[in-house]
Amino acid sequence: MTTKIKVLFSTIFSLSLVLCIGCKQAQELSLEDKIAAAVESRKIPSPGEQKVSFTAPEWIEGRGPNSTEIFRHLENYIPTVLIEKGDTKTTELPEHTSNTLGQEILTSTYFQQETSLDQICAEKLINGVIVLHQGEIVYEKYPEMEATDRHFLGSVSKSFIGTVIAKLADEGKLNEQDPIGKFLPEFKGKPLEDVSIENLLRMASGINCREHVKDRVSFTDPNHCFYQLLQHSAMFPEPEAGFKESFMELLANSGSYGPPGEIYDYTSANSAVLTVIAERASSKPFHELVQEYIWSKIGAEADARITLSSTGVAGSFGTMLMRLRDLARYGLAFTADANTKIASDRYLTQLRKGDADLFASEGGTGQRLWLKFFEGQGPLFQSYHWDVVFEDGDFTKFGLGGQGLYISPEKRLVIAFFSANKNETTNNMNMVYLVRSLALLEQFGS
Repeated sequence: MTTKIKVLFSTIFSLSLVLCIGCKQAQELSLEDKIAAAVESRKIPSPGEQKVSFTAPEWIEGRGPNSTEIFRHLENYIPTVLIEKGDTKTTELPEHTSNTLGQEILTSTYFQQETSLDQICAEKLINGVIVLHQGEIVYEKYPEMEATDRHFLGSVSKSFIGTVIAKLADEGKLNEQDPIGKFLPEFKGKPLEDVSIENLLRMASGINCREHVKDRVSFTDPNHCFYQLLQHSAMFPEPEAGFKESFMELLANSGSYGPPGEIYDYTSANSAVLTVIAERASSKPFHELVQEYIWSKIGAEADARITLSSTGVAGSFGTMLMRLRDLARYGLAFTADANTKIASDRYLTQLRKGDADLFASEGGTGQRLWLKFFEGQGPLFQSYHWDVVFEDGDFTKFGLGGQGLYISPEKRLVIAFFSANKNETTNNMNMVYLVRSLALLEQFGS
């Protein structure tokens, strides 16, 4: 064997060895290393991208003349990481636009003024809306955004953590009856140690990091647990002197205000705890879980984004960003019209189980109002972080500023919409109050 050939074989062997070691190291990356890599890959906003300025907590209140710009382009204002579609094929959405749907009268017991989709859009009370029936687009308009904008979801994001938890349960990586302490040693010896995953999914954990409190001090008092949760999540500026507690210490030390399973109290802290449980159970960051279980399955047309703080806390409870059509594709994946369904029969069965008495419980805060908003339209309970499950099996999730996703598997109906508060009125919430009225129209059947 000549010297040149020996050198060539030696070089090939060395390269192969390096590649094998590299592959092995990539496979053995810890959760912490994966999160650190995600933080390093973040899109950091540049001043040139920012058309407006804002301060905390004003922006998260979702009010004011700049809210539409911020909600349409939040990635230009807060660091985000990609949820990639990769090389997955885009699911086409055939258009079969209805000539009459936009003129149908919509009303409810809570919102008694008659209106219609066309009127809501003409008055620019909404940024964008899409309606799918039997897998086809029957209505779509963008009064205050571009179809290609990745819009802020608000708490509609919470439905994604509910779905991820269900997928992990399907695979046996966790069980809804498992206690927090099984996955989060930071909670050992703390009041919330034995709170179950199901309690978190029902917004009934009793965690004393409450979002809806008198005078909204949770959004304005730097000493409040929920305010600090927002700081840790990069939604409010991080304190100059750094955090006194880590994110997990903050949640574990928050304590309990009551026994789990007895009071329905809506707070994003429940979603935050669920997210870390999902990450620990799978050894994957939240954005990778969404990518694996959802985004790579729905035929998305574009990548999504999610905010990620410098310490690796994902905005799973409120700050996912995506195109409206892709949000509709996510909804479609719960119906028979999807190329790939992402909801197992077990998940759908569990989703449609709940506690109506808990949902209406006194002493808690937040979504008890949905019983008032949908009075006479069959609201039953909250489940898996979907805001309302109705008596006919439909379910829906809403978000800050007027975002929403409504799904009826039986009717093969999906309604998705984005909005933003421009002033102190609640006009931008029209679709939130009226979406059930829209879903109950005769043309969609039963």
